[in-house]
Amino acid sequence: MGLIPQVKCGRCDRSYSGLRSRCPYCGAHRHKKGKRVTDSDNATWKLIIGILLIVVLIAAVIVILVTGSGDSDVDDNNEKVPPSNNGDGPEQTPGGDQEPKTKISVSTSDGNIADNVTMTVGGTTEFTAAVTSEDGETNTIIPVWTSSNEAVVTVTADATGLKASVSGVAAGTAVVTVTAGDAKYEVNVTCAENGSSDVPQTVVASDIKAKSRYHELTGKNNEFTLKLAETQEITAIVTPSNVTSVPTWSSSDESIVAVTPTDETGMKARCTGVSQGSVTITVSVDSVEFTFTVRCSGKS
Repeated sequence: MGLIPQVKCGRCDRSYSGLRSRCPYCGAHRHKKGKRVTDSDNATWKLIIGILLIVVLIAAVIVILVTGSGDSDVDDNNEKVPPSNNGDGPEQTPGGDQEPKTKISVSTSDGNIADNVTMTVGGTTEFTAAVTSEDGETNTIIPVWTSSNEAVVTVTADATGLKASVSGVAAGTAVVTVTAGDAKYEVNVTCAENGSSDVPQTVVASDIKAKSRYHELTGKNNEFTLKLAETQEITAIVTPSNVTSVPTWSSSDESIVAVTPTDETGMKARCTGVSQGSVTITVSVDSVEFTFTVRCSGKS
């Protein structure tokens, strides 16, 4: 039995839908002897229930549409959070800051972290870079070192880039920077003319000369003569005077004139005549050297 009740036409006695106002077969109006067909299934309640179901279905569709539109608006108003960066570049944070994947630090030769360093003019100290990766992988990036003012401080790195020699050239300040990938580390360096240093350092010689007991070995006086078994003491003159390297002495032929340092500083040496002839004596320190000639007469 359908939800819509049936009525019988009073003229043709045929059944048709109760929603019609006249018979579709003979055209007679319902009020003219039209009768409702007996509905043992309670057609009236079925009609009501059907209408309610339709209303509920329409209401559910409206709620779904309104709710879906509201969620979309909320999503549009929310701040977009960028996805994590799995590439080689730096990670992006929601605030837009970049967090480097590589970290770097610098220490002095005594193991202290280098931050603000004071050194002397002519002094040289060694910085060591420690490069680590946040993902635990072995670092393969060669660090690059620079000085913001090479007239004050120069920096020279070794082949690995992990160690650098920093030299004071003149009084002033400079920033030594080491970079590795997306990370960098800066050290403020103050170079003082006659100040004290707070880092272990060496003073590199810029010049060296020598003098005998009687005169400086320069120009026409760049040689002297010894007899057999005679000795003469020679003194090295190093610039600057506070070099930390020890001068070394050598003879081009020890069988003619032998040369021997006389103290631990290497500043003094003794030349001894061994046999007749002429030799070149060399005294050197760091990257500079000085030569002079010594003759042995072969006479006692």
